[in-house]
Amino acid sequence: MSGPAPGGTAERPWASRELDDLTALTALTGLASAHGVRYHMTAGDPPPSEADDWLPADRLLTPGTPELDRLLTAEYESSGHRTAHAAALTLAAVYAGRVTAAAVLQWALDGTVWDVRPHNVLVRPGTHGIAGVRLRVPAVLTAPARGTATGTVTGAATGAATGAAADRRDAPGSPGVRGAPEASEGPGAPDVPEASEGPAEPEAPGGPEVAEAPGPGGRSAALPALHEAVLHSHLLPLADALHRATRAGRRQLRGGVAHGCATALCAAIRPGPAQLARRWREFTAPVPELARLGDVVEIAHADGSARLRYLRNTCCLFYTSAEAVRCASCCLTPREERVRAYAGRTGPTSR
Repeated sequence: MSGPAPGGTAERPWASRELDDLTALTALTGLASAHGVRYHMTAGDPPPSEADDWLPADRLLTPGTPELDRLLTAEYESSGHRTAHAAALTLAAVYAGRVTAAAVLQWALDGTVWDVRPHNVLVRPGTHGIAGVRLRVPAVLTAPARGTATGTVTGAATGAATGAAADRRDAPGSPGVRGAPEASEGPGAPDVPEASEGPAEPEAPGGPEVAEAPGPGGRSAALPALHEAVLHSHLLPLADALHRATRAGRRQLRGGVAHGCATALCAAIRPGPAQLARRWREFTAPVPELARLGDVVEIAHADGSARLRYLRNTCCLFYTSAEAVRCASCCLTPREERVRAYAGRTGPTSR
């Protein structure tokens, strides 16, 4: 994989710009209101009465820590898995589709990059997935502009709030884990079951595309910061830790990473499927190994609307859990059947 090796971080002078309370609240709640509760993040540390419910994300990147064991156990028990490596594979998908999803979506909308690096994130385990995400400090990533001593990658600190406000206008509503042998790296299993996704978000009427973030280079210039926050410092090291803890296949774990990032981007209604597909190709171009783990397709619905969906090429083994169901993007289901199933839906969902 090009760029920093999984588990490493980019040698770039990334810094973050803290948002004021009103701007942060507007941006964080606006994104979830427009696109669904899976994109909700809370600002600040939890109250003392809830402190034990939350896990520091940077403690999840090392095998054998109590925090990673706890998160794996929660997925293992709540999903009724039979092996630890299956729990790790489904965990990778739901984690990427929840913890860092808001950062990918916000970048797709307006080029703003939320600081979701592990040291700034707390997660609360839930039933099959992540029940809550907190940013210790609500901030966006900044860095020296190329060829200059100062500048920002994300542009104005209010970009997130501005993009969220536009979305609201366009879219009204909205330890005890057993080890296992190395998992197969071949094609395989489902993502997260449709029943666990919650209610569908309503479709938005037509409208203008959200503007590019101000600053040098706009969205494209922000991409390295997004890769650092989401991939190089966070999801890829987590996938490596899950591999070492359970022997789950690295390729399949990264398939979960790709799935979570893709479905987050596909949640956007603006600027439309064609532009979003180009943004997915832009996101994956520097990481071709992720690009090969699935692809996005434009699905036409019976009501005339169109939506971008992600079709996986790897297995998350959720169908081996107690629920024993295949997910909509499951690569065990023929591609044509997946496309037809998506096309038959009456309302949009993020998978």
